Amino acid sequence: MNCKIKLFISEAEFARSSLAHNDSPDLPFALVHVDPGDPIPLDAIGDAELVVVELRGDDPRSMQRLTGLRARRPTLPLVVAMRDADLATTRALIRQGVGDLISLPLQRAEFSDVVNNLLAEVTRSEAAANARLAPVVAVAQSVGGIGATTVATHLAHYLHARSGPHGVCLVDLDLQFGNAASYLGANATLTMEDLLAAGRRVDGQLIQSVAVHGSEGVAVIAAPEHIAPIESVDADQLLRVLQLVREEYDHVVLDLPGNWANWTLSAIDKADLIVLVIDLSVGSLRQARRRLNLFEQTGIDRSRIRIVANRVEKRLFKTIGVQDAAEALRYPILATVNSDYAVVQSAQDQGVLVGSIARKNRVATDLAALAELIGDELDKD
Repeated sequence: MNCKIKLFISEAEFARSSLAHNDSPDLPFALVHVDPGDPIPLDAIGDAELVVVELRGDDPRSMQRLTGLRARRPTLPLVVAMRDADLATTRALIRQGVGDLISLPLQRAEFSDVVNNLLAEVTRSEAAANARLAPVVAVAQSVGGIGATTVATHLAHYLHARSGPHGVCLVDLDLQFGNAASYLGANATLTMEDLLAAGRRVDGQLIQSVAVHGSEGVAVIAAPEHIAPIESVDADQLLRVLQLVREEYDHVVLDLPGNWANWTLSAIDKADLIVLVIDLSVGSLRQARRRLNLFEQTGIDRSRIRIVANRVEKRLFKTIGVQDAAEALRYPILATVNSDYAVVQSAQDQGVLVGSIARKNRVATDLAALAELIGDELDKD
């Protein structure tokens, strides 16, 4: 711990800790004895890179000083040391910006683990802030079963061909019914569920361990094998995972779920481009308009949104045309993808892309053209 760490703790509480019986003459932190209800002067913090503060849950002054400290130094990494913290207290402290909690009396091993983990995360966050993050394309669907995953897998494949050495990662966020991995012939042992459960242990190495490569070379973070309740997803953890994925790869494609939760919008907010997949049916257009209204209400700029009409049939007589759809949605249609259900289904059953079984098929050429348009737009940024 070669950094400026300060521990603010009462003399009596420190005497009970294993740190007070350290055999090493040099403590890995600066020790400041202060009772849990007494204020902590800012000059006592100085240029500390991390502080550990004792908290007494039954003393209002102790909580007030913690709130005041967070208000005056909002970016300072902070660890709270207290006895018998319940779940409600832990959540309340985390909402106030506390990085982690540690039990009293202090034990050297736990103290070292908590402080080192938090410092490592701070270092990683600082490095990420200075690093170029991979652009993100989020693929959304107007209604279920519309072929959005087909678009997402092919888009990831064609972007992979124009990516750098780190390639493309397709993240299947359809946690209940996702099939992206199987469409690419990838067999996953670990899934997005493992990343969401990893908490602060998640890092680039774990991302690489969870991602599997299918026959087309695209890395895939698969959806869970069982149906998971989407409301239980921790949005902060999801954003932490997506941040790491963007650090590890050159392009990221998100396959979004049909049923949305609050965290879905958090994921979309990180996207450089949002591809909304529709078909030329009344039901699809109605639901697409609702999606677009939601985007507008939540401040997502329309310049980030691209509409793709999938399963477009070339018929002499049709009720709704591409131009009709554009007028109904009040958005231009970026691209159309031909309808060939039998070929697409055959490719998915084999775990390959359409071009692998029918290279000149219209669906394959349409999706390649779409990826070219998306890639060119991402390169402009």
